[in-house]
Amino acid sequence: MNSILISFYRMGKLTIAVICIFIAGNAFSQMQPVLKNKRGIGILPQAGDVAIGFGANPFLTYFGNMFNGNNNNISPSPTFATQNQSIFFKYMKTSQLAYRGYFRFGVNSNTNSINVADKTPGAASGSVVKDVQKTKNNIIGVGFGIEKRRGSTRLQGYYGAEIYLNYNSGFDTKNKYGNAIANEDTGTIRNTILNASSTMTIGLRAFTGVEYFVAPRVSIGGELGYGPSVSFRSANEITSESYDKTTATLTTTKVSTSPRSSGFSLDTDNYFGIIKLLFYF
Repeated sequence: MNSILISFYRMGKLTIAVICIFIAGNAFSQMQPVLKNKRGIGILPQAGDVAIGFGANPFLTYFGNMFNGNNNNISPSPTFATQNQSIFFKYMKTSQLAYRGYFRFGVNSNTNSINVADKTPGAASGSVVKDVQKTKNNIIGVGFGIEKRRGSTRLQGYYGAEIYLNYNSGFDTKNKYGNAIANEDTGTIRNTILNASSTMTIGLRAFTGVEYFVAPRVSIGGELGYGPSVSFRSANEITSESYDKTTATLTTTKVSTSPRSSGFSLDTDNYFGIIKLLFYF
């Protein structure tokens, strides 16, 4: 019985000690000064802030040209913080820890048509039919990472890791002809479908960089990275058709103009050479 009471007594002391340490640590973190400007506005991002990023390069070029006598200093416009037109964002879990990511989902579709002479037997002189060409392309880009920050001044260092996937279907093309191939000239071969090579890249990168807060919740910075990536490319295929008038036979042929391929890379990177301009809200 005594041993049980002694055990509860020791556990109670330990629990009280842990609670005291937690309270003291929380109070200390709240007592730490928050960096502010002369008007009392906090400069550094805090827990719960969200950031979006732009490429700062056009702005730097513009302001640089203001001092070198360039007479053709085109006004800057926002550019993507990633080279593949992805939208970059960041969420501050704490003032020292952030979740970051990017995404892009693109669907492109185009239809073009031209008038060609109607070769149907008995067609009226000058009559036309339409050849229609449709192209489509899908692009997907997603990435997610965790960022750890250091520093209590305007100059902040950070490091972390992220995983990403990029996919581009290439431009697939379908041709629909107004004239039946049986009415075309002997020996005519025409393409009906072009399946372009699609590419997919999966990568993992560690990164480190710096941000300097030029104004409250506004920073400029850049980063370097290192990591492996694998890429896959599908075959490029063309489907064509021909017609033998002697036997009245339609022949469809599919050929590969480039085979499947894959690749592996392990290298450093400079985040596409982009200097990021970040806004925190």
